[in-house]
Amino acid sequence: MCRVLGVTNFEHVKHQKIVERFCDLARSGVVMDEDPPGHEDGWGLAFYLEGQLVVHKSGINLLEETDKVIDILSTLKASPLMILHLRKSAWSDRFSTRHAHPFHLDNTVFFHNGVVYDYQGLLPDITLPGLGTDALDTEVFFCHVMSDKAQDLGRSFLNTATLIKRKHRYSAMNCLFSDGVKLFAYRDYTKEPDYYSLYKTFSDNSCLISSEPLDKKMQWDMMAREEFLTIDLDA
Repeated sequence: MCRVLGVTNFEHVKHQKIVERFCDLARSGVVMDEDPPGHEDGWGLAFYLEGQLVVHKSGINLLEETDKVIDILSTLKASPLMILHLRKSAWSDRFSTRHAHPFHLDNTVFFHNGVVYDYQGLLPDITLPGLGTDALDTEVFFCHVMSDKAQDLGRSFLNTATLIKRKHRYSAMNCLFSDGVKLFAYRDYTKEPDYYSLYKTFSDNSCLISSEPLDKKMQWDMMAREEFLTIDLDA
């Protein structure tokens, strides 16, 4: 159960305030009624630099490392895509860098908000080598997508999502993922629609997708249930 922000045509100068507001969701982000406040169980950052994926992950509360994230992005200056994730663990491994999002393979990166409770049922279909025995739901979800035989990443994701919807139990499959050529966004949930939210907005030449609106001056539209977006990235 997490918060996620994706920005295409990212420019640090232009988007710094948005990033800072998102980082504060580690303290103030929406949670479900029975949950303690905060999304403090680590963070993950991904972007593309000269066409190559760069990933930073930490099991430390982002409130303690916001300056680190801002420094990374100010040094980066610009990227076709930036995605930032705040983790709120549904498992007993709080503060685990190993299980912080994103998960990635080569130039493909994957972020998830929600839980696939019986993810072990996906394991027999995974053909990628090296999946650890301690892998949890999001990593297994991602590896299942990457094991699909479709040639298109979006189609592979939808094949896995359809299987999960048909045969598995899950709270939500809100996902942002990319292969460096396109940004994909998907929203689906089985409960708590106010929590498992995903908004989209367009500003100048950027698309922003966020779990929560981050600027009242911008028009944020809630993605529909089962809505699947594909956005081409500028090289």
